Amino acid sequence: MSREFLRTYHEYDIEEVKKHLLIWGDLTADCASCRALGLDGYTVKVCPQCSTSFKYITSRRSEEHSSERFQIVRRAKDKRPELIFIDYSDYTKTLGQKKARDFFA
Repeated sequence: MSREFLRTYHEYDIEEVKKHLLIWGDLTADCASCRALGLDGYTVKVCPQCSTSFKYITSRRSEEHSSERFQIVRRAKDKRPELIFIDYSDYTKTLGQKKARDFFA
C-alpha cells in the first residue's frame, strides 16, 4: 500500500505554535519564538537561546518550490518524526491576522 502526504486541517493556538516552531531553511533553521539563527534543524531539540522545546516544524522553501513541497515534508518527517509539520503560508497568514486584530483591539 502506498502512503502519501495530504494536507489536512487541525485547529492550533497560534501563540503555542509560534513558541515551539522550528523554521527550516536550506542549510540551517531558526527559532520562531526568539528568532535565533543558524540552528541545526536535523538535531536541535531545544533552542540554545530561549530554551524552548520544538514541537512543530515548517519550511519557507515549501512555498517557493511547490513542486517539491511534499518531498520537503517527507524529508522533515524522516529526519524529525516527532515534530508536526505546519504549512508556512498558513502560519504567516494566521499570525498576520492575529497581529492586525491585536493592533485594532
